[in-house]
Amino acid sequence: MKTLYLILVWFGAVVALSVTGAFDTGPGRPPLGLLLAITIPIIVYVVDRSYLHGALLGGIHELDGATAIFLQTQRALGVVFLVEYARGHLPAGFALPAGLGDVAVGLAAPWVAQNLAAKKPHAAAVARFWNYLGIFDLVLALTMGVTHGGPPLGIFASEISNQAVTQYPLSLIPTWAVPLAFILHLRTLQSLGPVVSSLSSRRMATA
Repeated sequence: MKTLYLILVWFGAVVALSVTGAFDTGPGRPPLGLLLAITIPIIVYVVDRSYLHGALLGGIHELDGATAIFLQTQRALGVVFLVEYARGHLPAGFALPAGLGDVAVGLAAPWVAQNLAAKKPHAAAVARFWNYLGIFDLVLALTMGVTHGGPPLGIFASEISNQAVTQYPLSLIPTWAVPLAFILHLRTLQSLGPVVSSLSSRRMATA
C-alpha cells in the first residue's frame, strides 16, 4: 500500500509541475526539468532495491514478471503521438518512432505476459527480448525528442516544434509514464534473472 501511495504522490507532483509549466522548454531553454523528472524516479528505484531493501517501493519489487509486463499495456496510449502528428502538432521524426514503438510494445504486452504466466516454451526468452525492445523504444523516443527540440541539442529541429510534449497534458508522458515504464522493465528483467543463469538451469534440466 505504501508503494501505491508514493506512486500517487509522484503522479500528483508531476501533474502539478506540468500544469505550472515547469517542464516547458520554451525558446532557448534546455530540457533539464524533463531529464530530472525521468532520471530521479529510476535512481530512487535502483537505490531502494539495492540499499533500502524495498522500504519505499517494495510493492514494485514484489511484482512477478508477468504482472510487470502486463502493466506495460498502457504503452499503447502512445498512439496520442500519432494523433498529434496527424494534427500537425508534432514532427514526424519524433512522433512516428515514439508512437509506433509504444503502440507495438503495449499491444504485445498482454500476449507476452500470458505466455510467461503459463510458462510456455521459450516464454522467458521472448519476455526478455520484448523488454530489450521496450527499453530501446524508450531510449529512441527520448533521443528523438531531444534532437527534435530546441537548441543546442535540437539538431533535427524543423518548422514543426515538439514543444507540445513538454507542456501539459502531453508532458505527463515523458515525466511520469516513461520513468514508470523504465522501472517496470527493470523489475521484469530482474524477475527473469541473468541470461547466463537461465541458460545454465535449462541445460541442467535437460542433462
